[in-house]
Amino acid sequence: MVSSMLKRKSLNERVFDAYAQKRRLAVPLVGFPGCDLLGMSIKVAQQNHGVHYDCIDALVNQLRPDAAFMMMDLSVEANALGLQVRFPIHESSTVEYHPVRKVEDLDKFRSINILHDSRIQSYIKTVEMMRMGLPDDVLVGAYIIGPVTLAGLLEGAEQAAMDSVIDPDKLEALCRFSTHIIQEYTRALINAGADLLCILEPTAVILGPSQFERFSAAYVRHIIENYKYAGVDTIYHICGNTMHLIEAMSRSGVAAISLDSPQTGVDMVKAAQLAGPDVVVMGNVNPTAVMKEGTPEQVRTACRSLLEQMREIPNFILSTGCDLPPGVPLENMLAFMQTAREFN
Repeated sequence: MVSSMLKRKSLNERVFDAYAQKRRLAVPLVGFPGCDLLGMSIKVAQQNHGVHYDCIDALVNQLRPDAAFMMMDLSVEANALGLQVRFPIHESSTVEYHPVRKVEDLDKFRSINILHDSRIQSYIKTVEMMRMGLPDDVLVGAYIIGPVTLAGLLEGAEQAAMDSVIDPDKLEALCRFSTHIIQEYTRALINAGADLLCILEPTAVILGPSQFERFSAAYVRHIIENYKYAGVDTIYHICGNTMHLIEAMSRSGVAAISLDSPQTGVDMVKAAQLAGPDVVVMGNVNPTAVMKEGTPEQVRTACRSLLEQMREIPNFILSTGCDLPPGVPLENMLAFMQTAREFN
């Protein structure tokens, strides 16, 4: 199945059209709370594409966001390579062992076709169901891991940080291998019908701008170049304080950058200025302190405050600073969407 973005406006066009109509796109990063709505465990949803889709569909029916993403999972590509993964019942899966000690250790992974992995196929089928089942005006979003983050899962994030300084050639080899794996998955997600690809690169927050350019942005640019005619828009998402990386993220060729909450040090107005007028900035309502632990009125206050700050900035999407955790009250998510829809 070819992505319907071939017939759709780009994300950038949608954002500017909305601004011209005196409204804002609203795209909370939300997946896990769908399990709460249906009384399902995260473990089941992350391994059963029918349940996964039902959870996303339930959220879309309640919230009607401008885009919907599958559940965020940083372990799916690593799991497909055979890394040891822990599967809690009510939390997202995590990689527990990092087997690569030297570049030669990658050889045993090179013959693995990750598209034959059952969890990879489950996520691809979830996107197919989202493409077929969600309303036409809701963009279908999929997550892929970033090259530095997958490298960090292969050798450990702390080792990746050290290698960026003391053994950059090793880290570059890992990022090159990671990019190959990511491209295989990316191609399948695009064919399944994804309109948006969000690159999850949390490990990159430890890098300086020049290191980020070398080990992440250069490879992200390569991925985008390979699929530039597929009609899919790409979003960079990095957790934490990314103010030192905003310009490098924006130069990578992505359509948008997704930024963490103000409590991490992110200033959305300044970030938009650094990103420039052609890159959309998304964020950055706190997913835990506000969305999970706050009241509906506190959610409205936070959303209105952010919308007011960004009033004169066209290239902005109201979103959450990261994926919403399980346990976020439906009333708070509804307050988020209602505030966005009512703001003029």
